Amino acid sequence: PLSDVPRALSPCISHLGEARMEKMSSVMGFGDHPDVRDGAVNEENFQEKMQSHSSAMCLGLFLVVGGLTLAGWNEFRSVATEKTLKAAEESFITVPCSPISDLNNKKLVYATCPITGKETFNAAVPYLKNTVVKPAIYIMSDVEIYQWHEIENRNTDQEGNTDITYSYARKWTSSPEPATFSRGNCRDSYTGNRCKNDNPLNDPSWDSRLDLGWRTVARAPIQLGDFSLDDYHIDQLGTGSKIAINCPAPAAAEAVEEGEVAVGSGGSSACPEGSQVGAGNTLYLEMFGLPKDDSGFNARVSYTLYDGSDASVLAQQSEAGRFERWVGPFDEDYSVDKIRDGVVPVEEIIEDARDVNFAMTWILRVTTWFMVWGGLQMVTAPLALVGDLVPVIGPMLHKLFGCLLAIFNFFITTFMWCIVVGSTWIAYRPEIGGPLLAAAFVCIILAITWRCIKKKKHSEEADTENQLKPTAKKTADHEQSQWADMIAQFQQKLQNYNPQAAAAMAPVLANMGLGGA
Repeated sequence: PLSDVPRALSPCISHLGEARMEKMSSVMGFGDHPDVRDGAVNEENFQEKMQSHSSAMCLGLFLVVGGLTLAGWNEFRSVATEKTLKAAEESFITVPCSPISDLNNKKLVYATCPITGKETFNAAVPYLKNTVVKPAIYIMSDVEIYQWHEIENRNTDQEGNTDITYSYARKWTSSPEPATFSRGNCRDSYTGNRCKNDNPLNDPSWDSRLDLGWRTVARAPIQLGDFSLDDYHIDQLGTGSKIAINCPAPAAAEAVEEGEVAVGSGGSSACPEGSQVGAGNTLYLEMFGLPKDDSGFNARVSYTLYDGSDASVLAQQSEAGRFERWVGPFDEDYSVDKIRDGVVPVEEIIEDARDVNFAMTWILRVTTWFMVWGGLQMVTAPLALVGDLVPVIGPMLHKLFGCLLAIFNFFITTFMWCIVVGSTWIAYRPEIGGPLLAAAFVCIILAITWRCIKKKKHSEEADTENQLKPTAKKTADHEQSQWADMIAQFQQKLQNYNPQAAAAMAPVLANMGLGGA
């Protein structure tokens, strides 16, 4: 059989391998693919491909609907934000830092004031008792612990078989890893036992003011003139700089003064015993549990101090002498509540907000377009598989149909996307929405027109062919009739001059279909 051709030729081309030749023969239409024949799952037959693509159609439909919905929301968000910023540009008033006037309550105000109320945090922040800390707005802590980490390794061979193995390594992380690992064979090099992860934060001596990750550990009651600031506004101020932690030895021998102990479990503002300041002004700690690094530490913390001198605010003045969000007239979900470091003109604050809105709008526009296009590709993917049914050239037809569908889906995606985007903008900026809708309809009209022209052309060609067929038949019949008349006249003349010759010729002409007996 043809499926055995690769085996017959394998001695001549053994360097390719029998399995590879069988795959080549299947592509050319000679028998089944060896992986499908043997029941493997690395290659799919036509029915399995159809089933897998049919499952992807559901995801594709979700992407199309979700992409168009997200595109519409994005345009609404962009329009609402632009309208809110335009209204803010026309409504704000400039106010002094002091005194606060109640006449400006519930109004959008702009103020530029010096930052006051900063504090030093030697007693408020763990392990900074002996560190010189300048007055600051707030301090952020970065806490990490040492943990075993599982790594998945995937190796795929030429046959498409995937082998999954697991390896393990230790690393610093801001989130706890699983306590144990059920897969693989992880062994601690120190104890020889199976790997396990203890959480150093469960150590009774751990200072409860510190938590894993990047967090605000201390914050001063900042004011701008007579205005008080909420935590939301404070955390947007200042320029960060690392704190150089100072832990003199022996840290454990130093007395803990009254008020140093934090509320909660353990700890004080002095460095704990056995701690060490390492690279990057990071304090390494030896707490309970495993694993530990090569120096015996399993927790580390670093601090960043944020400080600034002035701030500019564009927000609504509240009755409590604070700032809150100002809701624009377009939609209550869109507001203005901006605070910036330094002396920043109000025009720059609004323009920066417009730039952010512009960037976000275009990021989502590109994302939603590709979501819709990708979804349509998934929905129409089974159509490209029809080419696989054709022997020998099936894969080539598959790729050809795929390319044609990609082009078709490109135009359909652009049409639907322009309809959604243009419909959103038509009410706010007709000069933008109008051309988008026009472009969408022009595309669909051109597509329909092209289809009608092609259909009409095919119809005319068919009509012309049908008209030519009777004419050709009539011409042939006429020629045959003339030839028959000539033969009849010949037979008549021959009968008149030589009846015996005419009688002998009659059967011959009849056998040739040129006359009767």
